[in-house]
Amino acid sequence: MSIVFSAMDTGAVPSPAWSWIRNVSGAMRVGSRRVFIGCIGLPWFGTFMGLEYHDGMAVPRQQEILDGGRVNQKRRTRAAIIGAAKELLAGGATPTVSQAAAAAEVSRTTAYRYFPTQESLLVELAMTADVGDIEELVAADVTPEQARGRALEVLDLFNRHVADAEIEYRTALRLYLDQWLQEKEAGDDAPQVREGRRRRWFEQSLAPLRGTVAPELWDRAIAGLCLLSGPEALAVLRDVCRLDDEAGRATARWAAEALLDATFG
Repeated sequence: MSIVFSAMDTGAVPSPAWSWIRNVSGAMRVGSRRVFIGCIGLPWFGTFMGLEYHDGMAVPRQQEILDGGRVNQKRRTRAAIIGAAKELLAGGATPTVSQAAAAAEVSRTTAYRYFPTQESLLVELAMTADVGDIEELVAADVTPEQARGRALEVLDLFNRHVADAEIEYRTALRLYLDQWLQEKEAGDDAPQVREGRRRRWFEQSLAPLRGTVAPELWDRAIAGLCLLSGPEALAVLRDVCRLDDEAGRATARWAAEALLDATFG
């Protein structure tokens, strides 16, 4: 069976075995990547990354799996720090990053990667506390008939929150961008500086409809709704399109309705 795999994806292969593969396999270039083609059947070969059978059937990439695991771990770590800070805040303290790290049993170095300053931590706490009504709405049961309306309700409610607290949300956006740039410069290829709660809200709201469309359409619909909500969307509508708050939110709602119609019929 002919298999193509990238030379950069050979970390899972024992060194002696990889030397043997190079000797018995042909090398060629595909685009900008140098690849090897071999006909082998080794018990550990299933751990390779970037595999593709000769008939074009895709094989899951180990790197994508590993990257997904790292992303999930970053989200859990971030959530733990925020959770610990909330408990400190509920106890009457104004938590510092160091205090939140200690309470979450996370190293200070790690905590400062997620929240470089106390301001960034406190802004995140404020943004989280501000959306309690959305969390309650999303947690409520929803039927297939109600799903589209629930998603639109979440979008409208979140955009009203952003409009009502524009300075705070723009400040949070600035901090997110600053932190992303700092982590990128430090060598992190996939900085995780935000919870990504919008995606969770829309996924929960539309959950009864998930099996009615192809996975790629589902992902596209959720991403589209995320684009139409939050401080980034309203900044574009206000700063680029020169719309006032009401017109901006109405435009986002109109686009969301069109997106849902196109996806779910």
